[in-house]
Order: sequence, then C-alpha cells, then structure tokens
Amino acid sequence: MPENSTAAFSSVFLDKTPPVDAHIDEMIQWGKKIGVKGNLSFRTKMGFITNGCDIAPESITKDNVVEVRGVVFGLNRPSIYAKGQGVPCGETLLHSDIYEALPDINAIICSPCPDVLKAAAKLGLPSTDVEQHGGSLELAQAAGNLVKSDKSVRCFILKNYAVIALGANLAEAGKQMEDILKKSKAG
Repeated sequence: MPENSTAAFSSVFLDKTPPVDAHIDEMIQWGKKIGVKGNLSFRTKMGFITNGCDIAPESITKDNVVEVRGVVFGLNRPSIYAKGQGVPCGETLLHSDIYEALPDINAIICSPCPDVLKAAAKLGLPSTDVEQHGGSLELAQAAGNLVKSDKSVRCFILKNYAVIALGANLAEAGKQMEDILKKSKAG
C-alpha cells in the first residue's frame, strides 16, 4: 500500500491509471492562466480531481492529476483513497472539507500568494481566525468551519497561509482568483 509519509494523510491507490474527465483540459488551462503556486480541484461523480503533490498548477498534465475517491479517518491519520499515479496535493483534506460543506461548489483554487496575503486586511476577505500548518487536518477544519458559518463565501484567506477561491465550476473559481490577484496588486 503506497503511502505519503510527509503529509497529514496516507495515500491508498485504488488504481494507478490516471483519471479521465473532460474537465481536466480546463483545469490544465486554468493552471497555466493563473500562474501561481498552489493547487486546483474540481468535483467529479466519484469525488474530486486535483493536481498531484508537488505539481505546480502550470505543470498539470493529464498524467499527473489524481482523483480523490474518499477520505477515511483512522486512529493515526486520515487515509485518502485515490486513482492516479501520484500522491494527491497536500491540501486534499481542505478540498474535501469544503466540498462536503458546500454542495454547490464544484471547483477550488488554493494559492499561497504573498501579494494577496499582504493585502488581506485591505481586501476585506473573510479569514480563518488562527494560523494553522499547511496540509494539516486543523487547517482543513478551520476552512470547513469558515464556509459552514457563511455558505455564500466564494473567496477567503487561510490566515498567513493562502487564499482560496471557490466556484460552481473551474471558470468561476478561476475568475475569482484572477480578480483577487488583480485587486491585491492594485492596492
């Protein structure tokens, strides 16, 4: 059973063949267009597809995406059940919590963009209250709690860590991220 020993979760691969979905091409385009570090995902019938761990958004290909099929919470740490050739992105738990909390959200973009983090107060975006370690279960829970408390949130800050853009589809999440990037540079 392959495992990701550096993340807050273990990876269990159900199938090593890359997932196939028509929206992967759109994910690749948004990864290149936004050109920031981080990760992207979109909901599927079986779970969600995200870029693999350590795969920059501009380097996403059809072969290095991973479909997360489920998250099982065990005694030591969660197990991520996946389809694909690589370990899911480090923020898989965060994406999973947001999808669970917001059934109308079908795409997420997460970026540790320094310009946005510096301008966070001026931008007036909601933010998690406490700084948490990236990839941690605590970070995922903080994000989940924020969106559960205001289900209309479409863009928010993970305190001192990253900006999250949400959408009904990749185009909507991508435009949210583009807008917040422009506003952070203008301010």
